[in-house]
Amino acid sequence: MSNLIIPENPGIFINNKPLFIRKVRVVKKRMEMTIPFETSFGRFSSLSRLFPVIDFETEQGDVFTGTGECPPLDAPWYNYECHRTVEVALGYISSSLTGKPVDLNDGIVAPGNSPVTDIYSFINKYRWIVGHEIAKAGVEGAYWDAIAQMNSVPVSTLFGGTKKKVLAGTSVGLESTIDLFMKKIEHAVEGMKVARIKMKIKPGKDINYIEAVRKKYPEILLQVDANAAYDLFKPTDIALLKELDNYNLTMIEQPGRNDDIMDHSRQLAGLTTPICLDESILNVVHTRQAIELWEQSSDTKKLIINIKPPRVGGFLESLKIAQLCSNNGVSVWCGGMYESALGKTANVHFSSRIEVNLPGDHVSQAPYFKEDIAESPVYENGEITVPEGIGWGLRGSKL
Repeated sequence: MSNLIIPENPGIFINNKPLFIRKVRVVKKRMEMTIPFETSFGRFSSLSRLFPVIDFETEQGDVFTGTGECPPLDAPWYNYECHRTVEVALGYISSSLTGKPVDLNDGIVAPGNSPVTDIYSFINKYRWIVGHEIAKAGVEGAYWDAIAQMNSVPVSTLFGGTKKKVLAGTSVGLESTIDLFMKKIEHAVEGMKVARIKMKIKPGKDINYIEAVRKKYPEILLQVDANAAYDLFKPTDIALLKELDNYNLTMIEQPGRNDDIMDHSRQLAGLTTPICLDESILNVVHTRQAIELWEQSSDTKKLIINIKPPRVGGFLESLKIAQLCSNNGVSVWCGGMYESALGKTANVHFSSRIEVNLPGDHVSQAPYFKEDIAESPVYENGEITVPEGIGWGLRGSKL
């Protein structure tokens, strides 16, 4: 019997102490990538990262400064957002938090602005803004960081996380030849000893690449990510996706349109390999709808959800999705969006929840960026240690 009731409070800490927002600012950094990354939608070598920084003051006059991260791509390849749209959205969110018109907003809070308490009252300040989930996620991250500092605990404690270590996989981008691609696979498996491999695929770079991996590593946990590169109503594409059943894959991620939930469940019901939805799941309501559709057309055991907090608007929504999936036997994992060390660390805190039961995209073949804003969480032999420091627990922060 399915349990499709959306959890209002997914087991998170509820702050009841009034907090006055005093200042909102955004730090923007252009960050050069160590290794360019290629997917079905493009290749990029540098990214802009935006870090909302918010000062909160208690009734006693103590000030706690929280920081979050917005990790958009540079063009609307993955979804409609990019660093330019995120900047615009952050202006409107900041205006909502400070109580000043967006064109006059300087980040300093207007006199008489009402305080916030729990995460719900904070989000309600800017709930009126439609979409712009990456911007919202970064701002929400700043709230959780400040609340954790106020309570002298790691953010994972506020999230209700219990795991001390989380399984870590890596994402391997496409290369021009199989030999170049396999060098990256070999380094990930033998050098990094990751818990699983996620490899990008697209038409023309799929079966041969998968065969090469499986021939050398028949037992490694392996999943493929198509980034919406296949047509679910094209017989040759369906036949190719069906052929992937022969390679013992953990999942096929987002093979069809990036805004589709329905056709994935219907058109791919004949596959034995689970289908993972990524781009098409923007909130917990989409998650409920997907679970209902898989119940009707296929089997919920063949549905997996990739939760990226920036894609779904933040951590509260992510935790709701994780709990709803767990209540209905749907596995979930935490994907990455080429975050800096802050964003990676935040994802690890989220992944400390027991419901996040598959390895996430938490480590990379080389540091994402030539110069990062802090040290990444400690990784060893396929596992990352959940930071125990106060707040995000960043080491060596340069923000």
